[in-house]
Amino acid sequence: MGIWVGRRRGLLASALVLVFGTVLSGCTVWPAASLSVDDAKREAIAFLEQTVGQEAHVAWPVTPDPIATRCAGGDGVRFQYLVVASTKKGSHLAESLGTYWTSAGFEVVRSQEDFGEHGVLYSATARADEKPWGSYEISRSGINLYIDSRCAAGDVRNFE
Repeated sequence: MGIWVGRRRGLLASALVLVFGTVLSGCTVWPAASLSVDDAKREAIAFLEQTVGQEAHVAWPVTPDPIATRCAGGDGVRFQYLVVASTKKGSHLAESLGTYWTSAGFEVVRSQEDFGEHGVLYSATARADEKPWGSYEISRSGINLYIDSRCAAGDVRNFE
């Protein structure tokens, strides 16, 4: 039982680092400059659709509504799309998405952690200047896919 609790804490810590790293790093690099909200959402949705289009064997849900967050310094707004789906092919999916993102010009940082009888957790981030960003967490129970728009001109309070 003690090993499982420790592994769960490690899994939770990995997930929190991925999510908060995505949120914080995405906000500190992108200027809100002149990108419109509609263009930021359109770019992010196109990237999401291209990403999920790489894996037809996954029963991807419809595109969710995004969560609006404030950009660095409170100047601008960005949108995060979270897609959750089931998959039994974790290692294949991790390799496929990482390969696609690399071929699309993103810098991809991958990691994996073996939790023994509880399986392997695969995670990755995909970053590039002037593009939406992506990240994922894949376990034997499914995938959490995050797509973050670039920052756009606007106020996050308008989207609460």
